[in-house]
Amino acid sequence: MNKQQFQEYLENNSQAISLFNNKALEFQENKNKKRQPAKKWNEARLERESEKMLAAFITSVYEKMKSHVKENTLEPEKSWIAFIDENDILDELEESIIEMQFV
Repeated sequence: MNKQQFQEYLENNSQAISLFNNKALEFQENKNKKRQPAKKWNEARLERESEKMLAAFITSVYEKMKSHVKENTLEPEKSWIAFIDENDILDELEESIIEMQFV
């Protein structure tokens, strides 16, 4: 499973992506409120910055998991899904995001 497939799997089977996106956007909005009026970012910039945070988060999770998943060369996606299910990765990821604090 490549990183894009991993992200799609998360989007389709978990709330992790939307939870993280909401937290990241909220963080960027709060940070923006503290800026001088002339230096405030517009909504599009805030969304781009939160998308960058999401991309970095997904890359980090993917890279950490990649070293633990033993891929079946014939069906690599099934190996990933089995690993995710056996280790309750989706639930753990959602719980971690809920508890996450940006500084």
